[in-house]
Amino acid sequence: MRRGWVRPVLALLLVAAGIVAARAFGLDDMIRLENVARLKQWIEGYGALAPAVFITGYILATVFFVPGLPITVLGGVAFGSLWGTLYVWIGATIGAGLAFLVARYAVRSTVERWVQASPRIARMDGQVAGHGWRIVMLTRLVPIFPFNLQNYAYGITRIGFWPYLITSSICMLPGTAAFTFAGGALSDGRGDVKRTLAYLAIAGVLLVLISLIPRWLQRRSKLAGDLLKAAVIAALLGVALPAAAAGPAYAGENDAYARLLKAHVRPGTVSGIKLALVDYRAVKADPAYAQALNALAESRPDALTSDAERIAFWANAYNLAAIKAVLDQYPTKSIKDGGSLLSSIWKKKVGTVARTVYSLDDIEHGILRKTFKEPRVHFAIACASLSCPDLRAEPFDATRLDAQLDQQAAAFLSNATKGLQPGADGRTARASSIFKWFAGDFAASGGVAAFIRAKSSPGVAAQLGALTDAGLSYLDYDWSLNDTARSP
Repeated sequence: MRRGWVRPVLALLLVAAGIVAARAFGLDDMIRLENVARLKQWIEGYGALAPAVFITGYILATVFFVPGLPITVLGGVAFGSLWGTLYVWIGATIGAGLAFLVARYAVRSTVERWVQASPRIARMDGQVAGHGWRIVMLTRLVPIFPFNLQNYAYGITRIGFWPYLITSSICMLPGTAAFTFAGGALSDGRGDVKRTLAYLAIAGVLLVLISLIPRWLQRRSKLAGDLLKAAVIAALLGVALPAAAAGPAYAGENDAYARLLKAHVRPGTVSGIKLALVDYRAVKADPAYAQALNALAESRPDALTSDAERIAFWANAYNLAAIKAVLDQYPTKSIKDGGSLLSSIWKKKVGTVARTVYSLDDIEHGILRKTFKEPRVHFAIACASLSCPDLRAEPFDATRLDAQLDQQAAAFLSNATKGLQPGADGRTARASSIFKWFAGDFAASGGVAAFIRAKSSPGVAAQLGALTDAGLSYLDYDWSLNDTARSP
């Protein structure tokens, strides 16, 4: 069995074992509406521990697909409408969270491979992640598909755990209260016809209101209707993924940022330095620029589930924010001209990500370097200057990130005009000042020299056989703008 399938199979076997065990012990037959009276006596037999036993049972039932309606009604019968609602709500919330985590950590990595292999799945997965908690709200308020299945289905999407859990917890309350009050009518009424009818009326009103939500939402706005459609996609995602797993890799050609790079980044030479130049004037006039900024502002990095996704996202965010830092002051001779005596351009808030404004330092030092400890990221982010690593003419993509980072590092180290100049003796070299400024970031790779030898192309590495950190000196850094207007 391939290693990538081990966790999903083990998780499936564990859940299946729980379901089989529940059926073997007769829980499926026992937990029925007609047995609520017997179950009430059994629960009450635990005395002061009854609430804890009930909540634990509800959690296990949620994880192992035991029908939840009879247990919800039982909560009202055994504990009354108010306390029953509270205990059911606690058990359902914890159970929903556990089921989500089982799916997230056991199956999501496999789903990511399916997403990477199919544009159709990628669009589905992206749409669900894009609307996040709103879809969870709708599917919890509107019973589009079974509660237990929802918990696992959301775990394999890119929706964040806390938005999922908090929204689920809040939006489960109306349905929970409706069925618990129905059970409470039998318990709290205690022969009082008026009280019994009152509780049944409350339950009925809640159920009617819940059933009207879809029609009301669709009448209120087109967005709500679209969200309902997206919610159906979320419901189908867990079923549809395996069947649609085959397909070409998504390359992102339709993304605004990808179009921008493809159209306006090209090789050139300025002041004797070979590099990728940017046609900033054309970028500013291109509608894709505004579209890319809007997409970044509305992005949801909290929904990303792997380091590869996060590194690719934040590297792209940095590079787009650096372009914006230039265009905010264009025409200019250097990106650094956008700073002041009191604050450098690197600390200026220039890029909006997920409706939060970041500086280039925030992204580079506060996120990429601090969180991921990936030294190759230094060659992925382009600071809009001649001596910086080249701006890649395509976005970084989680599905190919490792290869892309290796390509960026090798290309930079093969560029004798700004990356690396091997010495004739094999013991020395002049390297970019990046290696001096961030020498600590390469310590885990054995030091700067070891990293250079490991990541250089074979031709360059052959000239560095005896290179050590002591043999390194550093090139001057040219902060002039990487603008096509400066190319002859």
